[in-house]
Amino acid sequence: MSDIQLREHGESVPIRLGSAARTALLEAAADKITVVATADPERVILRTGSWVGALAVPGCTIRVEPRAPMENLFTMFSAGLPGDAWGSDAVGWSADSELVDGVAAFLLRAIDTATRRGLLHGYVTLEEDTSVIRGRLLVDQLATRPWAAATPPCRYDEFTPDIAENRLLLCAVRQVLTWPDLPPLVRRDGLRLVQRFEGVEVTGPDDHHGEIPVTRLNEHYAPALELARKALDGITIRHLDGSQTAHAFMVDMDDLFRRWITVELTNRLWPDISLEERPQYALDVQDQWHFTPDLLLRRDLQPVLVGNVAYHLAADRRDGSDFYPLLAYASALDLEAGLLIYAHADEAPASEVVVRSIGTRLLCVPLRLNVPAARLAGSLDTLAELVRVVSYPRQAAYAR
Repeated sequence: MSDIQLREHGESVPIRLGSAARTALLEAAADKITVVATADPERVILRTGSWVGALAVPGCTIRVEPRAPMENLFTMFSAGLPGDAWGSDAVGWSADSELVDGVAAFLLRAIDTATRRGLLHGYVTLEEDTSVIRGRLLVDQLATRPWAAATPPCRYDEFTPDIAENRLLLCAVRQVLTWPDLPPLVRRDGLRLVQRFEGVEVTGPDDHHGEIPVTRLNEHYAPALELARKALDGITIRHLDGSQTAHAFMVDMDDLFRRWITVELTNRLWPDISLEERPQYALDVQDQWHFTPDLLLRRDLQPVLVGNVAYHLAADRRDGSDFYPLLAYASALDLEAGLLIYAHADEAPASEVVVRSIGTRLLCVPLRLNVPAARLAGSLDTLAELVRVVSYPRQAAYAR
């Protein structure tokens, strides 16, 4: 099996890809890797976006490498996790690790940490026919079939590990184990974790679209649940005709970057400024058009700054389309400024745009990821300080 190496937001030279591989690629990752036809019907160009990782199709494995160093990638993954528990030695990755191996090891370690003290239990309401009355006897059902009096229907609450949180974590572990080239040590850890979830129903990725509320009872699960959901978003398995199977294990850098920025700014700005992630507001007084900024910052409960987070700014968006949503958000919320944070840009936009007549400031701040971890932490500190300064009302008047 051959390997095809690509970089995120790039494209390959024309490569030979068999019909089975093309079909598998379109089935498993059509929204992650674009297949572009060429004049030669046997060759295609593969175009990548923000998804990184690996895709195994019949005859080859396509690997999409991130621009960020592996150390910084896992720094983003570890946002919200205990900082003293996630060194490279503990997680099992190094600077030149295979991305899929590192992500799998990182996810399994997060789930192991969350469940090491035992699985979370909860009360689940069950209805069944039983020879011993438990909980509430369902008289209405018994009246319709009195011949079943020997095993009357009952409704009762059972304290069990078979709850939504454990089903999600077990599903993520089982999906990781489907990757064909998983290192033996990572596979061993995954198999050991599966045994820990005894009594938990086996589910598929499509069963976990709903949100799981975080409470004081399950808050120690929260980091593992979020990582598990992100992993399930990037892990797909498609059974094609015959015995061919495609496996994808990929990570959306757009979503990962936004979550990381949200967590880091929240930690640095609290308690002076609170951060609300992806709130929804009406743009018009008729409450017909709604908008959802990535970030809304509040001081004393009052909105002071609105922001968007973009991992990559494409060159074909030089018409200011990245700034238009910010302008609409700031105007609707009656704010003086909007903030756009990005990691990469084909062509860097202006660092500040002042809108004519109304004076709204639109700031564009790069946060480079291809730097050492210590320098990256310093960049986040600088960004947080900029937010503090910009979020104060300006007294200067603009000429109208």
